[in-house]
Amino acid sequence: MTAEIIESTSRTAEEVIRRIGGGVPALADRITGRIFAEIPIYASGAIATREAVLQSVVSNVEDAFDRLSGQKFDLAAAVKTGRVRAQQGLPLADLLTSFRMGYDETWGAIIRAARAAPAIPADDIVDLSHNWFHLHNLVGDTLIHAYREEAQHLLLTRERERAALVNVLLSTDVGLATVVEVADKLRLPVEGVFVVVAAATGLGKDPIPRVDSNLAAIDVGSVWHLTQDALVGVLSLEKATRMGPVLEVLGRHASGPVGVSPVFAPLRRAAWALGLAQLVLRRHSGAAAVEQFKDNPMNVLVASAPDAAQETSRTILGGLLRLPAERRDLLLETFTAWIESGGSAQATGELLTCHPNTVRHRLRRIELATGKHLTHPGEIAELVAACHAWTQLPPQSWE
Repeated sequence: MTAEIIESTSRTAEEVIRRIGGGVPALADRITGRIFAEIPIYASGAIATREAVLQSVVSNVEDAFDRLSGQKFDLAAAVKTGRVRAQQGLPLADLLTSFRMGYDETWGAIIRAARAAPAIPADDIVDLSHNWFHLHNLVGDTLIHAYREEAQHLLLTRERERAALVNVLLSTDVGLATVVEVADKLRLPVEGVFVVVAAATGLGKDPIPRVDSNLAAIDVGSVWHLTQDALVGVLSLEKATRMGPVLEVLGRHASGPVGVSPVFAPLRRAAWALGLAQLVLRRHSGAAAVEQFKDNPMNVLVASAPDAAQETSRTILGGLLRLPAERRDLLLETFTAWIESGGSAQATGELLTCHPNTVRHRLRRIELATGKHLTHPGEIAELVAACHAWTQLPPQSWE
């Protein structure tokens, strides 16, 4: 709106404002009364006291009159109000409602003043109303822009702070006191049931969109941190029985491979769990979008010292690792099935859909390739440990 347009009705505006005169405090009080009566968040006292809001309303009414009479076009007050209300957490819809109440009550006061004898000509008031509502839109747009700009700034700041807190929680050298403090800020329990998730990503892209809200829908709280190559999250399950629904949600929404730690407690073990989730992610077979670390003592032992486990396993497996990949994998699969079947060639054959003699032949091939005897308990134990290392550690690390 140009100054010339305002100038065209400035005399009418000055006369109306003169007639209102000392009525501004009463007008501001009516506006404030409506705000507190009709907007619950104001009534709760969560935003500001009634006195503080009244002071702001008085200032806004005076600014509106100054603009209408052409005395100023400064929108700094609207910018300040938008930013302050965003900082206070007032929803934008409630801010706009209070803004409309203010302009509605003020326009009512203008009409009453214009009708007082001697009445101001109707044509002059019509022209004034045109400018009034143009100013209403101008100030409203400024208010919205300032609010959204500040809200975006606050959101980015909070996300950076939140990411930093999650990163602290997942650090290996964090003390119990720090965990308690971080958990409080992240609204996580210190004691409870947790899992850590690591989802592969690239170029900062979120690999599980809206994961926090989807988990919240099944009563699972979560905090997340997006790194250069993975989205990492700590999930608070409350009950271990929620693990199944969690895996279902992750599988349904993930755009790539996801590694999940075993269920653990307390929260200070989060760094340990992250290592297992990352290990699963690096080892990801591709058979399913989401894979969880198999929580058994042997796997945990391998994960706790992966380099030593791998070096030892190379020695144990020996010539088995030098076989063609297809043959090597078949023999290792047979050995694992044989162990899980309690050392029964018959049960192993049923599990792998082959003849028991075929199982025995493969086991003999393992003995020849490794130099280990499957009749010797100690040497079987070594092969079992080596197979756990083979299945848990990333395949590229064996090359």
